[in-house]
Amino acid sequence: MRLAEAVANRLPPLLQRRGLKAPFRGFYLTEVSGLRLLIADMDTSQVNFLERYTSGDLVNHLRVETGLPVYLAQNNGLRYVLLLSPPPRLPRKIELPADAPAHQVTLGMRVDGTLAQLGWGQMGHVLAAGMTGSGKSAFLRLLVWQALRDGLRLLLSDLDGATFPMLADHPALLQPIASAPVEALELIGRALGECDHRAALFKQSEGFPENIAEYNAHAVKAGKQPLPRVLVVLDEFSATAAAEPQIKALIAALGWRGRKFGLNVVFAAQEFTKELVGPLREQVSLAVCFRVRSAELARRVGCEGAERISPNRPGLALTDRWGPLQTCFVDKSLFEANAVRKAALTEEERLIAVRAAAGGGHISIPLLTVWGWSEWKARRLLESWERRGWLVRDGVNRRISPKLRELVSNPQPPQSASNPSNRLKSLITECSGDADVPAGEKL
Repeated sequence: MRLAEAVANRLPPLLQRRGLKAPFRGFYLTEVSGLRLLIADMDTSQVNFLERYTSGDLVNHLRVETGLPVYLAQNNGLRYVLLLSPPPRLPRKIELPADAPAHQVTLGMRVDGTLAQLGWGQMGHVLAAGMTGSGKSAFLRLLVWQALRDGLRLLLSDLDGATFPMLADHPALLQPIASAPVEALELIGRALGECDHRAALFKQSEGFPENIAEYNAHAVKAGKQPLPRVLVVLDEFSATAAAEPQIKALIAALGWRGRKFGLNVVFAAQEFTKELVGPLREQVSLAVCFRVRSAELARRVGCEGAERISPNRPGLALTDRWGPLQTCFVDKSLFEANAVRKAALTEEERLIAVRAAAGGGHISIPLLTVWGWSEWKARRLLESWERRGWLVRDGVNRRISPKLRELVSNPQPPQSASNPSNRLKSLITECSGDADVPAGEKL
């Protein structure tokens, strides 16, 4: 009770110091599934600019100042949920769920039991740091596997040859995997060349597209081939930059041009020097730090405490976006080409494709609406299938392609599904339900 009262007394001045009102209707102490929670209920009728009260920056500030995990509950009004009990421990290993959505990058599990997921555009560029054996290489394979599933093209640098040996000569590669610093420099040049190529296509496109999503929307509408995203992974980046100093001058151009033209860049290394982190931090949208050697390095990349991660917890990382994260694991055997392609097709999509194939292969928005789909959902599906080469045009009509017929001709390959405990997600849902206040003791 004393801790709850102390925290409740601290919240109003914390908001006021940021120039915000603090119209709390009440503070409630409750317990769900053995976890003690403090619920701070906000009177939103007295709040201007609600987004200022729900920003990630504010929530992170409250976490730092209170020393407690803080969550938002917005289903009915606005409540801050503070966990007074020790948070549940993250699992030691979580395999990528079989139902992980396509075109969303599933990164791992957060302490509240939810999965950290971002669209490729939302994820942007990534900085990944970690010692040998910390799980960094497995994390890079996780990103690459999902890139292959979603039809991205690849540019990979793997100096020690241990991270991506199974992808040598893979058809998704825009050029061979770089195995030496000079080859990595050539690979970065290839990435910038792809930006030049796409810039020319953007200029020829109607609508003056500002990013790849806008360009592809116009391309599909005009019956042209959409541009796939490209995942660029630069493993052992610090060693590459030390051997080829001119790479540092290319980082800024690769960063800002890549975002516009659909390139996601991952800068990965065991160590990032102060001189290298400076320009990188301006380019990356997400830092993922596995166990590192020093507290100074952890602070440098924005993930304080990563040096304290146990060597017995591979895959556990700190992030500058979600805090602790147990990253998902993909077994190397799943990189077999046919398994990756089949995983890109959800069960619902597979049933639609089977039904279309049985009807001669024709598929259209009106047909899907007859089958119970909304027009908006049907359009999204067909645009997605066209981008992946699963549809071919027959005049103004569409047919499923031979590639899609092949995917649905055999059952889906088995994958390991993960059904982790979701206690915090459930309790936060309870706390944001229809009741005026959560059940519990009022402070």
